Formats: sequence, structure tokens, C-alpha cells
Amino acid sequence: MKIHIKLLLIAAIFLIIPSVLKSQDCFNRYDLLFENGGDTLNYEDFHKRELQFLEDLNGCNAIDFSVQSLDGEEVILSSFKGKIVVLNFWFTTCLPCLKEIPELNKLTELYDRDEVVFIALARDEPEKLDAFFKRFGEFKYIILPESHEIASQYNVVGWPQSMVIDKSGRIYKSWAGLHHSAVQQAIEIQKAIDKCLIQT
Repeated sequence: MKIHIKLLLIAAIFLIIPSVLKSQDCFNRYDLLFENGGDTLNYEDFHKRELQFLEDLNGCNAIDFSVQSLDGEEVILSSFKGKIVVLNFWFTTCLPCLKEIPELNKLTELYDRDEVVFIALARDEPEKLDAFFKRFGEFKYIILPESHEIASQYNVVGWPQSMVIDKSGRIYKSWAGLHHSAVQQAIEIQKAIDKCLIQT
């Protein structure tokens, strides 16, 4: 019996480690943007490289995290495998971030919580978020305060940044900044969610 348990543990380790390495390798590609003259590019041209980096993350494993939400609940990304996860990186003084919140709130009402999980990773501390929500109303995502480290791991290239993660924990599609209207961006996110939902 003990031998079988050891074999199962070894098998699990060999399955988990490549997954972790793959996600790290994907996100570490950001450093390559500075090569081949990247460190001398103007902002506009460098940002084009950043957006290409973001597109190249499609199919990569999302980086796992375990943090406490604003409500005091532990949130572990990997625990949502089998569900679609939508991440939104934002902060309270980011005007484009604030413009899209009403549309993102509408998105949450379209899906069953057993199928789609919405998580907002804020740069702000809990006290500032509490004051913000009291003044401007709720953000219907699970709110994770002080998410600087996660944003750094994900190499966020623009604010707000949204990512749709499929049932297997892989990044399906990402959006950085608010290049369209908030309504159009929400429609694009909805389309990505719907495509992930029909995947087997």
C-alpha cells in the first residue's frame, strides 16, 4: 500500500513540475523584449513588442497563486481547474480600469459561478479598496488586494489587463489597456468565455 502511495506521489510530481516550468518559461520571455535593440526603442514600438508577448502567452499555463481576498477568503488559482477563470489586473486611480468596471459587472451576471470565476487583482491596499467601494459601488469580481507580486509575475503590460483562463488552467486570451470601448472589450471577453465553455 505504501509503495502504491509513493508511486502516485512521484507521478504527481512529474506531472506538476513540467507544468510549473512551462508557465515560468512563458512569462520569462518578457526579458527577451529588451534584446535586439529593444532597450533603445521608443515607448510605442516597445509596447508593440509587449502586446505580442501577451498574445504569445495563449496556450501557456497560468501562474498559480494563493492569496487572501478582500473578504478574508483564501483564493488559490489552481483550485478552479475545471472552471473558466477571468483575471482582471487594475487599481483605483486607473481611469480606463474604472470605465470598464460597470461592463465587467454585467459579465458576472451572465454566468453560473460553478462554471466561471471572476477575480480582480488590485494594486491597492484593503483600506483604500474599502473606501473606494463605499464611494463608487461594488466590483462584482473576487477582489484580491495588494497584488503587486502577482502582477509582476504575470508581467502585466498595460492597465487594465484581463485574461481568460480555460478549464485546464491555460491562458486562452488576454487584453492589455482599453483600446476599444468598455462595452466592446466586455463583448470580446464574453466571446472568449463562451468559446472556453464549449471546449471539452
